[in-house]
Amino acid sequence: MALDGARGARDEESREKKKKKKRRRKEEEEEEGEEEEEGAEAGGSPSAATMGDGDAGGRGLAGARPRGTERPSAVHGRLVLAFAVCIVALLAVTALAVLLSLRFDGCGPGAPGGAPGLPARGGNASLPGPHPRGPGRAAAVGRGAEREREPEREPEREHPWTHLRLPGHLKPLHYNLMLTAFMDNFTFSGEVNVEVACTNRTRYVVLHASRVAVDRVQLAEDRAAGAVPVAGFFLYPQTQVLVVVLNRSLDAHRNYNLKVVYSALIENELLGFFRSSYVLHGERRFLGVTQFSPTHARKAFPCFDEPIYKATFKISIKHQATYLSLSNMPVETSVFEEDGWVTDHFSQTPLMSTYYLAWAICNFTYRETTTKSGVAVRLYARPDAIRRGSGDYALHITKRLIEFYEDYFKVPYSLPKLDLLAVPKHPYAAMENWGLSIFVEQRILLDPSVSSISYLLDVTMVIVHEICHQWFGDLVTPVWWEDVWLKEGFAHYFEFVGTDYLYPGWNMEKQRFLTDVLHEVMLLDGLASSHPVSQEVLQATDIDRVFDWIAYKKGAALIRMLANFMGHSVFQRGLQDYLTIHKYGNAARNDLWNTLSEALKRNGKFVNIQEVMDQWTLQMGYPVITILGNLTAENRIVITQQHFIYDISAKTKALQLQNNSYLWQIPLTIVVGNRSHVSSEAIIWVSNKSEHHRITLDKGNWLLGNINQTGYFRVNYDLRNWRLLIDQLIRNHQVLSVSNRAGLIDDAFSLARAGYLPQHIPLEIIRYLSEEKDFLPWHAASRALYPLDKLLDRMEKYNVFNEYILKQVATTYIKLGWPKNNFNGSLVQASYQHEELRREVIMLACSFGNKHCHQQASTLISDWISSNRNRIPLNVRDIVYCTGVSLLDEDVWEFIWMKFHSTTAVSEKKILLEALTCSDDRNLLNRLLNLSLNSEVVLDQDAIDVIIHVARNPHGRDLAWKFFRDKWKILNTRYGEALFMNSKLISGVTEFLNTEGELKELKNFMKTYDGVAAASFLRAVETVEANVRWKALYQDELFQWLGKALRH
Repeated sequence: MALDGARGARDEESREKKKKKKRRRKEEEEEEGEEEEEGAEAGGSPSAATMGDGDAGGRGLAGARPRGTERPSAVHGRLVLAFAVCIVALLAVTALAVLLSLRFDGCGPGAPGGAPGLPARGGNASLPGPHPRGPGRAAAVGRGAEREREPEREPEREHPWTHLRLPGHLKPLHYNLMLTAFMDNFTFSGEVNVEVACTNRTRYVVLHASRVAVDRVQLAEDRAAGAVPVAGFFLYPQTQVLVVVLNRSLDAHRNYNLKVVYSALIENELLGFFRSSYVLHGERRFLGVTQFSPTHARKAFPCFDEPIYKATFKISIKHQATYLSLSNMPVETSVFEEDGWVTDHFSQTPLMSTYYLAWAICNFTYRETTTKSGVAVRLYARPDAIRRGSGDYALHITKRLIEFYEDYFKVPYSLPKLDLLAVPKHPYAAMENWGLSIFVEQRILLDPSVSSISYLLDVTMVIVHEICHQWFGDLVTPVWWEDVWLKEGFAHYFEFVGTDYLYPGWNMEKQRFLTDVLHEVMLLDGLASSHPVSQEVLQATDIDRVFDWIAYKKGAALIRMLANFMGHSVFQRGLQDYLTIHKYGNAARNDLWNTLSEALKRNGKFVNIQEVMDQWTLQMGYPVITILGNLTAENRIVITQQHFIYDISAKTKALQLQNNSYLWQIPLTIVVGNRSHVSSEAIIWVSNKSEHHRITLDKGNWLLGNINQTGYFRVNYDLRNWRLLIDQLIRNHQVLSVSNRAGLIDDAFSLARAGYLPQHIPLEIIRYLSEEKDFLPWHAASRALYPLDKLLDRMEKYNVFNEYILKQVATTYIKLGWPKNNFNGSLVQASYQHEELRREVIMLACSFGNKHCHQQASTLISDWISSNRNRIPLNVRDIVYCTGVSLLDEDVWEFIWMKFHSTTAVSEKKILLEALTCSDDRNLLNRLLNLSLNSEVVLDQDAIDVIIHVARNPHGRDLAWKFFRDKWKILNTRYGEALFMNSKLISGVTEFLNTEGELKELKNFMKTYDGVAAASFLRAVETVEANVRWKALYQDELFQWLGKALRH
């Protein structure tokens, strides 16, 4: 692959040839190498002064002195005198400039921010450092100097360490990584030996390293050739790389061994190699765990930290014998020492990328099982959780899921074991490390006596997602982060396919996918600030940005659309071929398209999948199809497509949209129906802005497009057709499938929100819900009403909207009643759909103020407090807790707070914490916000949920918004590098701001903040502008219609 560094080298060589046409090739190569060395000295790195003294194992100097102009005499002899004088003069000027500009920052024993001699937390120290347990040393260059000094003498592109991507001159083949972890002072030392293949001649070894103190670097070719002299090394924090400068060039097509000795902290944060803790029998216990995706392996060991650089790994971990260690592979041997230490040597991995390498050091216990094919599956967790059986459910379904995926993909699971590790603190729900998947406790531990069906579903789907990654992501890895959806989209789609395998009656892929994925991501992708699912990654900040719901959920929705128009069996065979061809390697989206096209061809269908799907993956957003009856021509309809945007004014502001006429090739499925009959489904491929199609349409017949919402687009109709569809729902809704009913509800609310439809159309549609007995349409309505409710909940006329919704809910609420509390030991009830429907209706009734619902919730809470026995039905506990806290006095809040601290069940802890955010008391909400940043009280990953839930409370929205602004620096420091977390927080706090004053506050805040998370803030501004615009244009229309509807 021709990467940026390789291009820079070729440009430099071309210039040398033009200058010195008469010199021999050997002299050209020597002079080129010499000129590269000058670049490093003259300004390629702010820490060039850390270069060693020219031996084979370069050791960084303690003082910050610029290197002299040492040159081999043979080279000087070949230079003409005038050229030599120029070079010396330039170097002298540069050296003087360096001496005048360097600033010294002490990082010795007294330096703040970390262990003696180690990089400060949050910094990027670019120096070698001591053994973690040894005496501190002076730093070579402080962080201030790193920021100030920039390359001056030569263009930046000539220095391979300044680019986002590694140069490509070297390719890792195998890593031997030896770690020693000191859990008493949270430091570790490491030695990594990397066998590399040289693909292009180079004087530099450039690999990733961040927050590590490099002590020694050595390079050797083989035993016969011996060591390669190392002139020195330095860390370049701007691109998080370690640069090793050599005294001679490495030859292409030869292998070398790089050895780096280093040390670092086991950080108290959420990325790299970090620590977590829990309390057992009153004693706080610690563990160390890794999170390397996407670019944090470099914080734990120097490595080639890009997905394309797959290699094998052999890991050894030395730790105190009171702990155990885990990694991707099983332990091969353990060597016990007399001083209470043990070294675990793990088996060699297959070819894999660095981001899903993993290890952990803990004192957990486990339970285990084995699959039919002999894969050992273990679940590790806190001893008390294992003893209670909290991990048994996850262990059981993991075994079944491995067997399911092996059969579905026809590719065996590739490792001898799979460990599931439940940790108290983790930035994400889970991480799919190959052979060692790590989960936050709330997404894997399940106590049947206190867990609801909703919680069971969450746990199930997270596990299904991570097990799918063992194939999509681990076995076959995207070439680069621009196609992260190739792994995340597939894993998200298979959450629903895999859950259907475990629970066939739940209809997840055909039904729940709509509300939980499609409807949710179309809200986000309907913004002018959205982006394509495949987007260029040109700088380091772009890598984090591609991990969002567009990659996950839109990726999944496009895969579902593809599976439906290909046919599921053909699609499955195509995936089997894709995994077989690319296993243990990397693949890009075109590799997938080609394989799927071949699968179609073998089935007698000739569709260019790439041509179709490039429009969906390389363009942002999605279309709205409008179907109009042609009044002048019988049996003809007009179909148009246009880019759907919620706020049309935002479209005119967005530069990338002004000149773009977006078009998609759209597989539009369509049916014609009347009160008692629906025609068979037809498919029309729409590829133009406007098309005419012939269709038989009798008087009174309606049209319905995008059947079961398998396509990633919305459908609008003329008002006549909308009225016919509304009439059909009211007279006999079962003529339309459950998925079609849910799709109509969501499309209508979204089209009205964007101004494509009158505001009353979606409210007229939900009038039929009193007769609806299926969960999905209710769920779709509830989710669609939620943002509308938040737009109106602080307005004087809110009670009119509130009354209308209660009127639609009342009949079904009375019919269904409340669940009985049956502790029969079984969570998975045959009546899943019925119980979820009952829960949805109770939630709507309590949220909008149904008096009976409020009374029932208050009674259940009061009974719990008086008897100290919780009889509240599991499936509605979160609703009851929240309603009770909002209605009753401060004593109830304090009771819930006490229970939050005392419970050990992670599912119960989660809903108790969220219930505290439901209070109407602003003092209690402020108290909770301030407590949320105390990691001893609220886990780091849970603090964001606290702030967001307070923001959703109309009594706390302004409090959360003010808290967010006041604490932004703290929040950004804590969550800035963690995928999703900053964007989730920014969106959650701002999405329901809807006044001109709040919009002004947001824009003013953006002027003062430090520029990070720019894309998230731009989305936030667009969302708030759309909220303000909707209120100005449509709220009066809505309230007028509601007033009339309630009077009739």
